[in-house]
Amino acid sequence: MAEHHQQWGAEALWQDLEPLLPGLSIEVLARTESTNTTLLERVRSEHHQRSSLERNPYGRRAHDLQPCLLVAEHQTHGRGRMGRSWHATPGASLTFSLSLPLALSDWSGLSLVVGCAVADALEPLQPEQAPRLQLKWPNDLWLDGRKLGGVLIETVQAGGQRVAVVGVGLNILAAEARDGELPSYSTGFASLSELDAAWTAPLALARIARPLIEALLAFPQQGFAAWQSIYARRDCLVGRALTAGTHSGEARGVNAQGELLLQTADGLLPVSSGEVSVRLTGDTGPAAGGR
Repeated sequence: MAEHHQQWGAEALWQDLEPLLPGLSIEVLARTESTNTTLLERVRSEHHQRSSLERNPYGRRAHDLQPCLLVAEHQTHGRGRMGRSWHATPGASLTFSLSLPLALSDWSGLSLVVGCAVADALEPLQPEQAPRLQLKWPNDLWLDGRKLGGVLIETVQAGGQRVAVVGVGLNILAAEARDGELPSYSTGFASLSELDAAWTAPLALARIARPLIEALLAFPQQGFAAWQSIYARRDCLVGRALTAGTHSGEARGVNAQGELLLQTADGLLPVSSGEVSVRLTGDTGPAAGGR
């Protein structure tokens, strides 16, 4: 356990992040089924134990429901939206989840904000630069037209507060890479090493973690509207024909609530992420992924 903590630089990362999230813990697991599931079950378990001790204040644990950044070197049963699986290969993927209490009256667009924060951290853009790293509504990251990773956000009620678990999964190296050489791609998947061969999972985590936390902490006051123009710059669906549930049309971007705008024969239709799964017309590649 100590070996991969040193490789991941967990102590330095904690020193950087804990002032933003007081009480934060950082854990690196060699193997787990799903980082999202692990944190959700932990919150439920700790809340249950805490509730059972309410009549005995001396039995309460001060660390209950504190923020946690959980990283898995190998995730065996990752989950995406609508029950889809998301597989992570040891040494070739970054899979992590962050749990933290969030007091939100409106969760609309949160997954889009997470995607923006991750993309901007991995590929900062100059004013006129065309992005290679794009976002596919509602929770996929694409690189050069192929899936790089995904976001999955789940929440659980714990007493008077709601805890969000934000999961991110990214392909770092191609599974087919051998002897330091990158393969030529013919699948629907991409890897971060195509953007820059120097990327590693620990480096990507170190680059992503702070801007992700800052975005999550700002979201209750700013909502998605503050990120709408940033998202639009990386929107890979706009102007493309697609199907969303039973509706077909052309994507016209997203509104201030983070809803997909679909121009149909019957008019402009706002689509919420909770209702449908988006697939490009004729797309047979991987569906939306997550944690």
